Amino acid sequence: MILKRFFYLFLEGLIKRISLNCHRVHRLSGWGVEIAALRNDTGRVRDSLLYCCLLTVIFVFGITACQSSAQKQQSKPQKTKAVSFSGQVHAKYAKGFRITYHKNYKLLEVLNPSQKKVDTLRYALIPRDLLDKVSVPDTRKIPIPIKSMIATSTTHVALTEMLDATDILKGVVGAKYVYSPKVRGMLKKGKISSFPMGQFNKEVALNMQPDIVMVSGGQASQFDNYRVLMDAGINVLVNADWLETTPLGKAEWVKVMGALLNKEKAANKDFSAVAQRYNDLKTSVDGLHARPLLIANMPYKGAWFVPGGDSYNATFFKDAGAHYPWSDSHQTGGMRKDFEVVYQEGLKADVWINPGAAKTKEGLLAKDSRFKDFKPFKTDEIYNNNRRMSPTGGNDFWESGVVHPDRILADLVKIFHPDIVADHQFYYYRKVR
Repeated sequence: MILKRFFYLFLEGLIKRISLNCHRVHRLSGWGVEIAALRNDTGRVRDSLLYCCLLTVIFVFGITACQSSAQKQQSKPQKTKAVSFSGQVHAKYAKGFRITYHKNYKLLEVLNPSQKKVDTLRYALIPRDLLDKVSVPDTRKIPIPIKSMIATSTTHVALTEMLDATDILKGVVGAKYVYSPKVRGMLKKGKISSFPMGQFNKEVALNMQPDIVMVSGGQASQFDNYRVLMDAGINVLVNADWLETTPLGKAEWVKVMGALLNKEKAANKDFSAVAQRYNDLKTSVDGLHARPLLIANMPYKGAWFVPGGDSYNATFFKDAGAHYPWSDSHQTGGMRKDFEVVYQEGLKADVWINPGAAKTKEGLLAKDSRFKDFKPFKTDEIYNNNRRMSPTGGNDFWESGVVHPDRILADLVKIFHPDIVADHQFYYYRKVR
């Protein structure tokens, strides 16, 4: 608009100049001035016209060129630099996540394999300096490497500790049950905020402004509980490791943490060591024919919930070389059994593991005197996974055990086939005496 207005003023001045010269010619002619003078003035009019026309052409051409240049500048796409990610992680055992690498971002997809229709959550992990320049459709943006996180489970604490990254923890839900001495020390010094179990204070979380809040869940509907945080720009990342049905699949979620921290190389190295030892132990019992019969867990209000045949715990039993009565079932969660059904198995079982919170045989009898009929009770073959407990009730079996299934498997092989790992000392398990 400014250029157009200027052009109109320019033309108006041009017309006035031409009119002035023409008027002068007529005035001179009327007073009888010599023809030579008239011709000179007429020539000046002609020159003025030519000069003004030339300026007009130059002016219009200049405007057109500037507009064309501006249009080209505006239409020229903005380029973003390519990023060289040092190391990549990919799921081999886990079914719940997928990570792919692109020009300047990583795409993390969290899947829900337990549903008939796969429910996928998509996160674009983008370097901080490119966060405003990179756009990935249908994703939540997360700046990497993440520098702060609120963990809503102690298993999330274990992921950070395995990669030596506990400094990113700014808050922990259920902090009372954290086992890690290092993290407990940080909580005591006030470096990490404590959220009571089941009482996640969203206002406190908003004031902390973490890069992510890691929550346990397997569906997009999990976001509804954290909508306030998401609306405020805080990223809520779903960790669905609890849906994994194999120990190595669950442990492999450390690779997700590796991608968030740009520590893929460390995640690959640490997980590979765990997987190697786990598979070596599994191979060592694969050819054994003698497999001790076991029962697991404790009854509750007349019902006995036992692991399904395709569950996380049942996979441990199988890989450790034990015979589990319900290994042929295809359930991935717990199965409800009547007390009498499990009681019959207990009468002939060789081993009883994970009997609730029991630490002594007397404690078991206080729950139900019929336990004294079990063969494992008579032969002192009862084992529980509560060897590593914090003063406030945190159980390391459910913390570091998640990322170290090799240690759990070594304990179980020691229970079922002690000669194979004769030098092994129990790490998570202890005998109930």
